[in-house]
Amino acid sequence: MTVVIPKILIVDDEEWNLKVFESYLRPQQYDILTARSGEEALQRIREARPDLILLDVMMPGKDGFEVCREIKHKMLLQSVPVILVSALRETVDKVHGLEAGADDFLSKPIDGSELIARVHAHLRLKFLMDEMQLWNQTLEQRVQERTRIIHEKTRQLNESYFQTVEALITALDTRERETGKHSLRVAFYTTELTKASGIKGRELEEIAMGSLLHDIGKIGIPDQILKKPTVLTEMEWMEMKKHPAIGWNMIKDIDFIGIGRELVLSHQERYNGEGYPRKLQGDQIFIGARFFAVMDTFDALTSNRPYKMAIPFEESVKLLQEESGKRLDPEAVSLFFSIPRKRWDELKEIVNTSNFRSLIQQIRTS
Repeated sequence: MTVVIPKILIVDDEEWNLKVFESYLRPQQYDILTARSGEEALQRIREARPDLILLDVMMPGKDGFEVCREIKHKMLLQSVPVILVSALRETVDKVHGLEAGADDFLSKPIDGSELIARVHAHLRLKFLMDEMQLWNQTLEQRVQERTRIIHEKTRQLNESYFQTVEALITALDTRERETGKHSLRVAFYTTELTKASGIKGRELEEIAMGSLLHDIGKIGIPDQILKKPTVLTEMEWMEMKKHPAIGWNMIKDIDFIGIGRELVLSHQERYNGEGYPRKLQGDQIFIGARFFAVMDTFDALTSNRPYKMAIPFEESVKLLQEESGKRLDPEAVSLFFSIPRKRWDELKEIVNTSNFRSLIQQIRTS
């Protein structure tokens, strides 16, 4: 372990006074530096960076007050103790010294015991302050490094997030291409309706993710049923109705989807209790699923499908009104009508003209 020998700078224009100070301090194993003027003292400070300064007040040229002011306010050596030494005993002189930044005062003639005690005390305090500053710097560096690691982990997590969602949607699109960008459109629409209700933050994002992945369970439905061009038989329809539960089981352990998992399970429930798989009704249905049902119906009415053509906006909203209180939550339908038609057109255009990752990012930051 390296032993640090404290450096003390003694500043006095009288040679005799310098020798007196040295006679007291050198036996204490300090590294003693001396200066005979204020200008020489400042030069020594720049070169040697002492740990403590004993500074005579009454000197020709720059006096001790002026030198102390330069040390503390110009050189910014706040942690280096400056002890002013003077025969001046008036209170006004001490106030002047405090204003200059002095840490302590010693009166001439010097008492050796008092000098040693004051120097020891200020050096202990100085080294404690240095250790604290070093600890703070180390702590700051650790915080910066941890922050960098967190940012990198967040970036990796976001990348995994995108890859997971993209893989799930791509897998579904491979199975059911005729829906086109239906999942993205209905996610955007549901997000808009959910925001209008006052829901925001993480809850809003999770509902959006559930909307995006609502049909993911169809991956588990056999092709002969999923892609059948004619009407499904009763047995086939029973199989198709399993897709919400299949979707739930697929994503139940994906934490970032959160309450959106409930939307996946409940997106085929109907307000009047005639939906599936649990035949929930009214407020028993997750609110995100109730919003989704309105927007899913709206998108189905206003989009072209292989088996039907899109109908005009005016006709579609009439049908939504007819289903209010039946298949659809009347409050969710009313919320839909509170949003101008122009906004629905804007959202449809965004989906049609943006790439997948851009759309997902917009959904997450809505």
